[in-house]
Amino acid sequence: MGADGAVEQGACEQREQQHAGHVQILPSLLGNRGFVSGLLVGLAYFAAVNGFAYVISLYFQLGLGFAPAGAALAMSPMMLGIIVSSFAARPLIPKLGRRLVIAGLVVTIAAVAGMLVTGVALGDTVSAWALAPSVFVLGLGMGACLASIYDVTIGDVRREEAGSASGSLSAVQQLANAMGAAIVTTVYFDAVSTGGQLHGFLTALGAIGGVLVLCFTFVWLLPREAPANGRH
Repeated sequence: MGADGAVEQGACEQREQQHAGHVQILPSLLGNRGFVSGLLVGLAYFAAVNGFAYVISLYFQLGLGFAPAGAALAMSPMMLGIIVSSFAARPLIPKLGRRLVIAGLVVTIAAVAGMLVTGVALGDTVSAWALAPSVFVLGLGMGACLASIYDVTIGDVRREEAGSASGSLSAVQQLANAMGAAIVTTVYFDAVSTGGQLHGFLTALGAIGGVLVLCFTFVWLLPREAPANGRH
């Protein structure tokens, strides 16, 4: 590479670093009810399901005595559900829009409720096999929401706002992942200290279910449709 090329590359890298350090959400996006609602739904939903992934792994290992590899295998129904639902939901986003997000949210809540009922009914005899159907259903709900929430969120975003909107959504998802891991595992361990592993698991599920139900406060404010193909 010649001297001119090196100088040009260095200047480009400097501009990229300066831009990365000054990512801002456009003020117009804050006035977009659908977009702001999508940020809130995404923050709450992804914090809840990410927290669930941590907690069920902990319960399989600490409560049911699984090795890490065994816990990962016991969580495979959730991953299968996510994969199946994500592929099935993707072509439905233009047709269903917000309704697909609502459907995924309802399925996720139903799965959490199923695990709560299973845990309460079986008590200390609960097993990974008994939880597997609800874990799979939760994966189906996650796949539908993962495929659709942010696509629908930008349904009312203008072309010139798309870059800022995309960056904001990525930042919110990272924040949600961190919050979910921290808050839900804290709830789990606090409950474990007073009532044992199953109590901790059920308490964490209750907290997760509460957050998911809270999502319904904002999900109805999302744009009805995702952007048309090629709009952004």
